[in-house]
Amino acid sequence: MASGSAPRRSARVLQWAQEHGEVGGVHASHRQLTQALRAQGYAVDYVDTGAAARAARSVPSWWGRRTLHLFHITRLWRAVVLAPVFAVLPGRSAVVLHSGSTLRQVQRLGRPGGAVLRLALHAYDEIWAVNDEIRQVLPDSLRDRVRVVTPFVPTPTDPAVVAPRRDPHAVCVATNAGLAHYRAELAVEAVGLVRAAEWPDATLRVLAYGHDGEQLGRLRAAVAPLEWVTLTFDAPAEEVRAVLASSAVFLRPTDWDGDSVIVREALDAGARVVASDTAPRPLGVELAPLEPVALAAAVTRGGRPSDGAGLAADTLLVAADAALSALETSG
Repeated sequence: MASGSAPRRSARVLQWAQEHGEVGGVHASHRQLTQALRAQGYAVDYVDTGAAARAARSVPSWWGRRTLHLFHITRLWRAVVLAPVFAVLPGRSAVVLHSGSTLRQVQRLGRPGGAVLRLALHAYDEIWAVNDEIRQVLPDSLRDRVRVVTPFVPTPTDPAVVAPRRDPHAVCVATNAGLAHYRAELAVEAVGLVRAAEWPDATLRVLAYGHDGEQLGRLRAAVAPLEWVTLTFDAPAEEVRAVLASSAVFLRPTDWDGDSVIVREALDAGARVVASDTAPRPLGVELAPLEPVALAAAVTRGGRPSDGAGLAADTLLVAADAALSALETSG
């Protein structure tokens, strides 16, 4: 064992997630958790749910008695489809519900679909939800399995990396594939108002990721004439961190949210975060109504501070540590 490394632990973790999938909040979350768990001495491997062939090759690794299975999803149907597998696996399992759209998904299921979901979720020992709204929408019979967690796991700062200079009038926003509920166009409009009113040198960096398709193409075309807007696609994690560290404000004008990892990352990087008041937001986020004038005013003059209600303080790492400790002390 190398000097200074953590002692090897008897329990291990299988992350059921898109190991090589699109960058974004869920990808960042499970990679942060993997890094933290490995630093503690746990073996962490992946069942790549984004590639059937790679997932099939991992089948022999599924059966360890002291294995914590963490199934990361945004779409509830995945929990239903794989429930028979998790029902028979040894060890302990937790399904991690990342999406702020969970309430809408449950409502769309109706009564028959809701009954199927309720039965399927009993296959998992634990259900980790990223906000209290998700916990509330789940059936009462599952409440004792639900734990509300934040999906952001802070990682140590490399002391050798020099922090970039923060531009007092730089704004950034993130969008998954230009999808409508991320409201990137609204961010562009709000920053345009900021430039016209108080910060004529304001700039906007659009951090796009996911599927580079028609919706993102429309956004790219809309901002192309604007010299103060820069749109980049699938920026690596190091570049995203640098953008957040050098920006004055991170904008989050979404129709809904879970507990956004990039919002937490922006706060951790020291940026102000101005977000729509459409979802629970972490302590320290500045809130504004989901319309351009209000968002612009919050960017330049400050918004109503969030009290953090509806979100957790405990991270995925805290929940994983508790589950792994139980596995290590089991007979």
